[in-house]
Amino acid sequence: MFFAKSHLDLHNIRGSVERTVKLSDNIVGVGPIGIGLDGILAWFGGAGSLYSLGAGGVLLFDGVRARAAPMVLIQMTAVLLIDALLPLGPPGLGAVADTLFTGQKWAGGMLIRHMDDTIYFEGSRKEAQATAEYRDLLERIRSGKEKRRVVFLG
Repeated sequence: MFFAKSHLDLHNIRGSVERTVKLSDNIVGVGPIGIGLDGILAWFGGAGSLYSLGAGGVLLFDGVRARAAPMVLIQMTAVLLIDALLPLGPPGLGAVADTLFTGQKWAGGMLIRHMDDTIYFEGSRKEAQATAEYRDLLERIRSGKEKRRVVFLG
């Protein structure tokens, strides 16, 4: 199963994003400041970049599975590429920059916010059109009261 087909799948995707973010950028945290594998591995040659690419790939895969809008995926990719390239900077300085730059946390937050701003209907568009909930939502969108996007999981 590639794309999410149910709200349970979306819940599992959210959990995957949260675990990746915590492991990458907040294993040890004090208040809003944390350090994770991404920051630690940045001090060991190319290990930080490899880890960043892998963790970034997981986040992007989760974004595609959650049917995120293309612009959100592009923004996430830009942040994650910067995060992966930072350790390759000048010795010492690149590692410090990567330790302080929490790219996975930033990209994961983008995806979670985007998922929260999306209304997901299980089933097809045709099935959803038969429900009062969908008709009410469509009216709110047309009147400008609702600005969230709608995604059909079927």
